[in-house]
Amino acid sequence: MTRRILIADDEPAIVMAVRDELAFEGFEVHTAASGPEALERAREIRPDVLVLDLMLPGRNGFEVCRELRAERRDLWIIMLTVRGQEADRVTGFEAGADDYVTKPFSLRELVGRVKVGLRRGSTDDATGSIRSGDLEIDLAARRVSRKGAEIALTKTEFDILALLARRAGEVITRDEFLDQVWGQEVYVTHRTVDTHVASLRRKMEADPEHPIHVQGVRGVGYRFAKS
Repeated sequence: MTRRILIADDEPAIVMAVRDELAFEGFEVHTAASGPEALERAREIRPDVLVLDLMLPGRNGFEVCRELRAERRDLWIIMLTVRGQEADRVTGFEAGADDYVTKPFSLRELVGRVKVGLRRGSTDDATGSIRSGDLEIDLAARRVSRKGAEIALTKTEFDILALLARRAGEVITRDEFLDQVWGQEVYVTHRTVDTHVASLRRKMEADPEHPIHVQGVRGVGYRFAKS
């Protein structure tokens, strides 16, 4: 089955380069040049991956990401922007983005990240549920709830939590998160792991500043503490 990719960007040169590279890799590629068009096209073709520029006319990438994430948890969203500030990355992840690429970027890097998103969406060998206090992690259904109320996580956040929960009590290094969640062929930094974990804590911990479940181990990584 050919996988569908939607590129939402209003810069023709970037769209053409990315479109041609992804088409060469065998993907079915669609494009949109504004926020409203991105929403319309995403609902029409139901892409597997959305490459989403932050500064779209009509509605910005944050708004588009937030609206589509509420409709589709399975959609892998890569935020594309010229900005590099930490605040933008955090806002993007909180809106539901799974990954973040800063312009200028290499086409090989972007294709690699698209492939990671497709692999994450098609691989789910975990079954069963894990309970810890008032938290329940349904690995098979990819759902998380606290006190019965469902918590909306991005695919990346869930993958991080699932890796931790399956190996409760064990310290997972940042390098291992990068290998297991993003893949060895994609370059992302330790800071990316920390940013996603911070977003995960804000969503699932009763007190994110004093987390009970996802605990940091200074200079090493994180572990999941069952209670």
